[in-house]
Amino acid sequence: MKRHLPILVLAWLVLAWLVLAPAQVEADREADELYEEAVRRHASSTPIRRFERYARAAEAGHPAAQYNVAMMYANGEAVNVDYQQSVYWFTKSASQQFAPAQYRLGELYWFGMGGLPADPRAATRLFEAAAEQGDPDACLNLAIVLASGEGLPVDTGRARAMLDCAEEGGNEWADHYRTELDASPEDRFDAETRETFWQRQRQYWVEMAAAFGVREAEEAVSGRSPDP
Repeated sequence: MKRHLPILVLAWLVLAWLVLAPAQVEADREADELYEEAVRRHASSTPIRRFERYARAAEAGHPAAQYNVAMMYANGEAVNVDYQQSVYWFTKSASQQFAPAQYRLGELYWFGMGGLPADPRAATRLFEAAAEQGDPDACLNLAIVLASGEGLPVDTGRARAMLDCAEEGGNEWADHYRTELDASPEDRFDAETRETFWQRQRQYWVEMAAAFGVREAEEAVSGRSPDP
């Protein structure tokens, strides 16, 4: 009996695949169609209808739609700002290896937002995963980490390669940070450069929400209470 067990298990796995594979293909096709409809109607939709369409595609499992829903929660676009919902949908998308979601989720780990602990190592793993796919923003973040010794040992050579990746992908800050690194006598980013970079990155999240008129975010950006 024991000699036949592997064969039986293999047969069961093949049968399961034959049953589940067509269902998964159909589910993926439905998700693609929902996402394509949301993109097609994006410009002509109200924010609420836009969110509803992307949310349907996200629920169906489309990684780009999940990313869009996460960004809308972060922005406060058609919904209240909710970083925990952003984390939820970024995580769904990142688990499907969608590089922009890996990058954004990494930043939320870095800053400890959305109920996540501040975890540079978890953040760095996500930056690396996105950078491996050529995401220029993730490449820049990883370059800062590598040339600072935050979350990873200092590796200036690899940091320069990541700056090249960022520049080739169109990140406008890559050349600036290469100049900063070239000018460093220690061949690494100093504390002030690191702090300025991460402050700017964190400010991005606040300014996104402020662009949609979220009162608390507008106060954080302007330093004053917005007009009533």
